[in-house]
Formats: sequence, structure tokens, C-alpha cells
Amino acid sequence: MTNKELLEYQTQRGAKIGDAGDSNTRTLQAVLNDCRKRIEEESPKYRDLDINAKKAMIHQIIVDFVMDTKPMVEGYIDGENRSDTRKLVDALVADITDYGILTQAMQDDDVFEIRSNGREIKAEVKGHVDDLKDKEGKILRFSTPEQQEIILKKLLGDVRLTKAAALVNGITIEGYRIAAVHSSAMSDDPNDPTAPKFNSFVLRKFHKTKLKLGDIVKFHTMSDNMARTLALSVAGGLTFFTVGPTASGKTTTNNAILQSVPPYLRTVIIQNPSEIDLRMKTADGRMYNDVLHLEARDVINPTPNDPTMTNLINHTLRLSPSLVCLGEIRDNKEFKEATRILQAGHPINTTFHAESSEGAIRRYLTAYLAESGNEPSDLALREITELVNLIIVQRIMADGTRKVLQISEVLGVDPEDRNRPLLNDLYRFVVDEEPETDDEGNVIKIHGHHHRVGTLSQKTIDRFKLQGISSKRYDFLTKEVNEFEVETYTGTNIDHYGINSSN
Repeated sequence: MTNKELLEYQTQRGAKIGDAGDSNTRTLQAVLNDCRKRIEEESPKYRDLDINAKKAMIHQIIVDFVMDTKPMVEGYIDGENRSDTRKLVDALVADITDYGILTQAMQDDDVFEIRSNGREIKAEVKGHVDDLKDKEGKILRFSTPEQQEIILKKLLGDVRLTKAAALVNGITIEGYRIAAVHSSAMSDDPNDPTAPKFNSFVLRKFHKTKLKLGDIVKFHTMSDNMARTLALSVAGGLTFFTVGPTASGKTTTNNAILQSVPPYLRTVIIQNPSEIDLRMKTADGRMYNDVLHLEARDVINPTPNDPTMTNLINHTLRLSPSLVCLGEIRDNKEFKEATRILQAGHPINTTFHAESSEGAIRRYLTAYLAESGNEPSDLALREITELVNLIIVQRIMADGTRKVLQISEVLGVDPEDRNRPLLNDLYRFVVDEEPETDDEGNVIKIHGHHHRVGTLSQKTIDRFKLQGISSKRYDFLTKEVNEFEVETYTGTNIDHYGINSSN
């Protein structure tokens, strides 16, 4: 029996108002809230699906919700006082999944980010940002603050954007991140100070496709040998940071690197929100690797028992981790707690915002010192640089491509300047010639290549030996740098990226 037939059958056979009294009728908003909660609870069923399958699954959850709860809703009762189930489902689907002028962008896998700068709307498509347009090429914008408010409420779900809560973060039912700013925090247009004020928001459509390092190589984000190097960071038990500006693709790269984590390695992942998924499953759906996925929440005035990022990091050492992955660390307390994990002897992996390898160490040091009282900065720097092994720097280029710009070993403190980290660059991205531009000066193509610029340090070689890594897996990093050495971008020889490879 199809969903349509089931709904019609329930309408015909369903309860009447008179069966239990008028007091059983509910408002559409109340039922809508309960339905949203059901969708959130069952999100593991659809979060990893493609957009069409995700939409179909959410529709099915709404149907199941109505079939299970049989709500009597004002305005959705037929002439015989029965619940008009089919009409109610249509209303719930439209209210939950229809985003008005944003619907097409929400369903387009090529759209990575949607930005509302007040009334105007921008979209990032394959690395390029432009006005949001419909299928006919017409520029879309919000017509009224009320129209934007309706759509924004659907996107934010239970999170409320108000003058009192002017800065909020949320996750849509599809699993996309959204950060919003209330109109009261938006400045007036000096040329039109009486114009209606709109909210603003940025919605990041993180796709949960599990790209492997070979896939990243095919995009020319990094070379084959760089991918081998990063796979070794997991195999060798290194602590490594992936850093870069917002939208640089660092989480996607990090996710690809972590696909090399062997199933027997106890891995604890803490994220806010969840974007990295390391679940390895058998054909019957059993997860066979030893990985624990935790999701932190933002809590106002949290207690020690609330699952905030800081509390979960603090609790991690009780969970028997071999590797700790912190999706992204943002505030000073999180950097401090991450350091405690390192001091306990556990390698960590995380992402945060920085523009270079040295900048990443400076960013970490500044945050750590802010929570460490009067600890001398040179001593703190020495400790941090002894605990961290590798830094990966990535950014989005002007032509829309994403590149790993730098892979650096962290070797300690410069012996001639105890306030400066000692770094050893292994790879860099080098620009070859002038960029290609169009008639309006927009960058079309940046010509460049990746080049090995350093050899592996004894510090890292010793770490690899302790982890039982065969020298033939990293000997390409021990050879003298040759200016004629050419990096390849095939991404096809995936076996040598694997943790159990003999290559």
C-alpha cells in the first residue's frame, strides 16, 4: 500500500473529534513542533544520504509521524469530523521542507553556501560567489522582512532569533550549519535609513560524502605524495592540525585523512556540529571499527554535566582514547583542554582558523596562554611545539579551487630565538605564472604546482619507528630535494594511502 493509500485509509478509518471531545484538537504549530522533533531524532537515517534520498526519507518520517500520532488538527478536519490525514501531511511537508526562494539552492548539490546580507542573497557555487538566481537567471532577493522571517524560522528550527538573542547558531533538518544575526544588530543604510531592516545569515551546506585522499588529489588540492604523507600522519600516531580560513575546505581534507584510521584504533571524535563520520559498517549495518562519535552543544550557563565542547574534551580521557579528533576548536578553553589531552600522551587531530604554519602555532599559543594564568610564553611555546607534529595549511583560491599551501613539521623552538617555533616545511604550493582573468578582471585560473621543499626530520622518523611503520613507506620524504622532482595528481593508486598497505 502506498503512502497516499495509507493516508486515505486513515482518513476514512481515523478517529473523529466526537470520539474523545473537542479538547483533543491541536494547533498546526504544536503538531509541527512535535513533527520537527521526530525528524531530528531520526536524523541518523538520512543525514548521510544524497539530497533526493534525504528529501524522500524526511517525507516518509512525516508520514510515519502522522500515522503513529493520529493528531486532530484545527483546519485539517473533514466534514465528518475526521482528521484529513493527507491534507495534514501535505501541510507539514510544505512547512518543514519548502524554503520558498531558497528551495532550489537548498536542493542543489553544487551550492556550497547561501549568504543573506540582509535583503540580498549570495550563493557559493563550486567555489565562486555570485547573486542567488533562479533557473531563468533572475536575481533573487527577499521581498519583505516577513518573508525572510518565515524562511529563517524553518531553517533554524527550535533556535529562536530575537533582539534579545541577536546572534544564534543552528542546524537545519538536513544537517546544514547556519549562523544568523538579528536585524537589530544590522547597521542602517546611510542612503536609505528608513528602509525595512532584514536579518542576515550564512548557511553552510556541508556534504557528508566520504571523500578519500585519492579524491582530494584528483581535485589538485594536493599531490599524490602529499596524500601519502598525510596518511602517514595517522599511521604514525602524529598530532596534526589542519588550518585555514573559513570555507577553505579544511574539514573535507581532514575527513579524507581520517579515513585512514584503522578499525582497531580507539578513536573518539567530538564535534559541534558533526561533519566527520568514521563509521565503518558491514553489509548488515554493524559498525565494526572502534570509534565513538560525540556531538557537543552550545549551552547557556552550562553545568559540568552538560555536553559542551569543553566538558566533552575534559571527559575524553575517561573514554580510553588512542586518537582524539576535535572537529574544530574555537575558544580559549577548548585549546586549553586540547593541550591537556596532549599532555596525557594522546595524539589529537583538529582544525582551526590560521593562515600559515607559524600562524597556527601563534594562534594556539595565544589561546592557551589566555587560560593558563602567568605561565611564561616561551615555556608554553616549548611545550606546545614538543607535543604537535604536523600542520596542514589550506585555503580557497581566487579561482574557486582549494589548495593545500603548506605541510610543515613542528620540530620545537628555534635555538636562536626561544619565542619562535622551529618549523620544517615539507611541501608548498608554488604559483608559476600570471593568472588567467576574464574581461571584468575576475580570476579564472591560477597556475601553480605543489613541490617538495624539505626532508623528513629524525623526530618524525623516530615516531614512525615506534609505531612500526616500514621505512619504505616514507623513504620518498628522506631523499634530498630535487628541483626537477615532479608531483603527480593521479589519485588512482589508492592502496598505498591505506594504513595496512605494504607500499
